[in-house]
Amino acid sequence: MQISTKLFNEQSIARFSDLSGDIQNIQSRIATGKNILKASDDPIAAINISAAKEQKNRLERYESNINYGLNRLGAAEVAISEMQSVMIRIYELSIQAKNDTYNNVDRLAIKAEVTQLRALMADLANTRDSTGAALFAGFKTQEDPFVADDQGRINYAGDQGNHSLAVSETMRLQTGLNGVDAFMRVKTDGGYQSLFGIVDRLIDEIETIGAGDETLNAVQASLDHLGVNIAKIGALMSTAEQQRDTIAQRQILISENLSTLEDADLSKLVTELQSLIVSRDAAQQTFVKIGQQTLFDFLR
Repeated sequence: MQISTKLFNEQSIARFSDLSGDIQNIQSRIATGKNILKASDDPIAAINISAAKEQKNRLERYESNINYGLNRLGAAEVAISEMQSVMIRIYELSIQAKNDTYNNVDRLAIKAEVTQLRALMADLANTRDSTGAALFAGFKTQEDPFVADDQGRINYAGDQGNHSLAVSETMRLQTGLNGVDAFMRVKTDGGYQSLFGIVDRLIDEIETIGAGDETLNAVQASLDHLGVNIAKIGALMSTAEQQRDTIAQRQILISENLSTLEDADLSKLVTELQSLIVSRDAAQQTFVKIGQQTLFDFLR
């Protein structure tokens, strides 16, 4: 029988190195709580983990879009609701101005209040969202969409674009109304008119005849128009909230899937680590014991 101390030492050192590497690997997995530390540990699982993480990031973007969309829609709902309140007050003043007991001084006071309310309407129509983008400007979000000309008439300087954001792989959420749909196309008996044009005509009439029936009907139509827009905004917000719930459920499933792929079974790893340490210690003891023996030990 040929005995080679050199060969034995080399084999023992290689075995110790393998055991140490395995121990360090398991210790790292226990420390991180992850079952896969690098793609080479399990290439197929690593691909699945990468795909799941990409989907998780995509869902987070959808969630962020929904939250931003809800922010814009909420701000639009508040602005239109306040516009409706202003128009209700204007309608009340219009009815008062038709009262025969009111004189010119009284009507001048009503005209002054309506004029102030009209200025408030312009401010509401130029409302901006949390990022500073004009809500009712269409795609021209950097400038105020409703501006007064030399005669003080309010004109629309935006466009008819409607903002939308991706909230799933196949769905986009409209995040508001453009200024034309919101305030410039009130359906009246005389055709489509703007809220500002209706109020301007009312202001012109208050001082002389109080308010004409046609103008009063247009004011009522404005209230109906704003009510419809509030309902539209509410429907969009409801859709956004439903989609947010759907995204949240998908995020839970993705997180569970990632946990299954990534998370280590700590009790199993600890047991495996203990077994490797026992094997390493036993091998070391065997190596030391054999290393201390000489040829004479085998000849006895």
